[in-house]
Amino acid sequence: MSKLEYKDKEMPPGIFLFLVLFLIFEIYFFFVDFLFFGLYPFHGYVLDSLQNIPYLLVAIFLFAILAFVLYKIIIGFVFREEWARKFAMLFCVWGSIWPVWAMLIGNRVFENFVFFVIYVAIILYLMTNYVKEYFEKVKIFTYGPYTLYTRKIHLVNADRIMDIYFFSRHTPKSGTPCAMPEGYEVCVNPRTGMPYLQKIGKVKPFKYGEYTLYTRKIQLKNVNKKIDIYFFSSHKPKSGNPCPMPEGYEVGINPRTKMPYLRKKGKKIAKKVEGESDVSEGEIIYKKPSNVIYVVNKPQPGQVKGDWAVRSHGKIFSHHRTQENAIKQARKIAKQKDATVLIQGTDGKFRDGFKPKQKSLKK
Repeated sequence: MSKLEYKDKEMPPGIFLFLVLFLIFEIYFFFVDFLFFGLYPFHGYVLDSLQNIPYLLVAIFLFAILAFVLYKIIIGFVFREEWARKFAMLFCVWGSIWPVWAMLIGNRVFENFVFFVIYVAIILYLMTNYVKEYFEKVKIFTYGPYTLYTRKIHLVNADRIMDIYFFSRHTPKSGTPCAMPEGYEVCVNPRTGMPYLQKIGKVKPFKYGEYTLYTRKIQLKNVNKKIDIYFFSSHKPKSGNPCPMPEGYEVGINPRTKMPYLRKKGKKIAKKVEGESDVSEGEIIYKKPSNVIYVVNKPQPGQVKGDWAVRSHGKIFSHHRTQENAIKQARKIAKQKDATVLIQGTDGKFRDGFKPKQKSLKK
C-alpha cells in the first residue's frame, strides 16, 4: 500500500531563514515603522492618542489580529499545512497595499517603495518550486512494516549511475523513501521473509520450500558439447542462475539427504543393485536399457572378488583382478546379448568399449 509523506523530515535551512526574516520584517513594518514614522503619525496621530479609549481599543484589535495572523503563518510553515503558503501570499498582497497607499499620499516615498519591493520579493519567493516542494507530499510505498527506499549508486565498471530500490523496517543510513516504480512488483524471499522488487513479466525462479532452482552449463569433454544442468540450493551458489521449472520435469526428494532434485516426468528411480558403488549426495540412478554391459571398478566392500566387475543393471556377471580380463568377458557377453560395452575409467566416467555390428539386411 502507499501513504503520503514529506520528502524531508526536517525543515530545510532556506525555509527557516525565510521565516526568521519574514517575522522580523513584519514586526518592524507594522509595529515600529507604522507607529513612529508611517501612516499613523502622518495622519496626525501620536502615541498620546492611544490614551483615548476608542483609539486604544481599535489599535489593540488591529495589532491582535496582526499578531494572530503572523502566528498562524509561522505555525503553518512549521507543520507544513497546505494552506500556509497561499495564506502567506494573500497576507503579503494585503500588506503591500500599505506602502502603496503611503507612496500615493507622499509619505516617505523611497522608504515605502523599498517596503513594497520586499513584499513583491516575498510573494515571488513563495511561488518558487523550492517552497512548493516543501509543502508537497510524496507517495511512499509500504509493504507491511517495510518501507521502500531508493538511492543512487555508481557502477565503476560501467561508469554510470543507477537507482536501486530496497525495503527497510527502520530508517537506513542512506536512501530516500519513494513510491513504487513503474514496471515492478513485490516478491518475498521465502527464506528471510524480506520483500524485494522484481520487474513485472520477469520469469520467476522455481522455489521448493526454502530451496531455489538454479541452472548452469557444463562442458562434456568426451562429446565436446555443453549441456544445462539443474540443481536446488538454499543459498546462492558460486555459479548458476535462478530459473523456472523446465518443461517435462518434476520435483523428487532424495530419501537419504531429503534434498529436492529434478527428474523427468514418469521416470522411475532404480533400486540400488548389489555390488553397485555408493552414489554421491544428490545423485540419482535411473534404470538404463538392459542391452548395456558395464565394466566397473571399486565394487561394494564385502562383495568384491576382484578389482573389476562385469555387470548390467540388475545383475553382476563376474569379478576380475585386471581390467583387460574384465573387458574380454564383457565383450563375450555383449556379443551373445547383442549389447554395448561401457568401460569405467579411474575418474568414474564411462567410455565406449564395444558396440555390436549392425546386421546387414538380406534382399
